[in-house]
Amino acid sequence: MRTTRSLAIAGLVTMLALSACSGGSDEAAAELPPAEQLAAARTTLEKSPAVTFTLESEGLPGKAVGVSGAKGTGLFTPPSFQGTLNASIKGVTGTVEVVAVEQDVYMKFFTPTFNKIDPATYGAPNPAQLFNKDTGITALITKTQSPTKASTVRDGADVLNTFTGKLPGAAVADLLVVGDRNSTFDVTYGVTQSGKELRSVVIKGPFYAGATSTYTLRLKSLAQPVAITRP
Repeated sequence: MRTTRSLAIAGLVTMLALSACSGGSDEAAAELPPAEQLAAARTTLEKSPAVTFTLESEGLPGKAVGVSGAKGTGLFTPPSFQGTLNASIKGVTGTVEVVAVEQDVYMKFFTPTFNKIDPATYGAPNPAQLFNKDTGITALITKTQSPTKASTVRDGADVLNTFTGKLPGAAVADLLVVGDRNSTFDVTYGVTQSGKELRSVVIKGPFYAGATSTYTLRLKSLAQPVAITRP
């Protein structure tokens, strides 16, 4: 009887020890350095067949020229975008339909069909290049200085871990076409707790002279690919 009881106790102790070790491993994994957590979240998002994308802005000067918002679908392979842009073009502000595949951008602006354009002419980025893995939105992570884990926030049905840091002005201007290249911008990343996926990028700073503005980029993985082709 004593032998059986001793074996049972020993087995229980072993199970508790294994459980403690497992919990420690999970906790250690959760406490990876912020840069590594962001890199992993970036990789997870870039594997998506497609993503929904929105761009919102706050604090833009009244006479700002360029893109103030966007909504659509993006692909990382090849870099592509299909959707709408809210833009100020030649003194006219409105919503335009856009299709962009790699370096080619097509827009409907008071026309029944798409016309090929150079977005730089309108002070706007090539939306397809926002999804370029080497130079786009996700590439900002590698350019972020001193990333630090911040608060946990709720974003609709998701809970996000947030990470803050600084971005060189050149990195911001290269991506969004606007921004003081000689300044530094604040950046906050949101990563889903459940899927460890990059969900949001909030950039705040001197996009336009005399103003502090904020651009919020949101991305969400789609389960199925979406076909985006040149018109």
